[in-house]
Amino acid sequence: MRRGKGYRWQRAKHKYLFPVKLLSKEYRAAFCKGLEKLWEEKKIETRGEDVEGMLKAGREKNWEVYIQPPIEGVDNLLDYLGKYLYRIAISNHRIVAVKRGKVTFEYYDNREDGKKKTTTITAVEFIGRFMMHVLPRRFMRARHYGLHHASCRKKLQEARKLLGVPKELPVMVKLKMLDWLKTILDIEDPDVCPKCGEGRMLVLQKFGPVAAWRVKLMKFLGMFIRWRWAT
Repeated sequence: MRRGKGYRWQRAKHKYLFPVKLLSKEYRAAFCKGLEKLWEEKKIETRGEDVEGMLKAGREKNWEVYIQPPIEGVDNLLDYLGKYLYRIAISNHRIVAVKRGKVTFEYYDNREDGKKKTTTITAVEFIGRFMMHVLPRRFMRARHYGLHHASCRKKLQEARKLLGVPKELPVMVKLKMLDWLKTILDIEDPDVCPKCGEGRMLVLQKFGPVAAWRVKLMKFLGMFIRWRWAT
């Protein structure tokens, strides 16, 4: 909080993070505005519904945004969100087989306490499910707001100073690939073949940035899915 020529730290109230009523209004405004834009651009199928009336009724009502502490603790919540931020839709090791236009993969059935099972679907359906997890153009998985936004670096330094910690953020230690594999896979020697346990794996080729060919691949998959559905 700014006071005069300097800043002072203002402690938040106990059990307070977001103004719920204001958040409800902002969510209502953003949702209705987005829906109205899709309707005007004829990107949604209305089936004769009075969209204008629905929007008017929606804007006149008070919306409830349900906020509560994480049921199973903060650590479990961070672990759950981290899987969406830094992982892909499905890992390679979960894909069991790809044969005759069908894909077999592993999944965890939450209706049976997370029991591991396998299922087989067509390759087209598999690609369609995977593409649902690919963000649209210009969308980002995570954005930084508040003091952690790029435009607030000076404010972040002042906040850290008031908290009695160094102004500059700590430098993250960069792990080497082998050290990273040892930590993630919990193995002593990542070079050993995981199949036979005796042979040594050698690096034959290194790939550069994948952004360019990944975009081309996503476009090709999208065209392929549309072609299959059309036929």
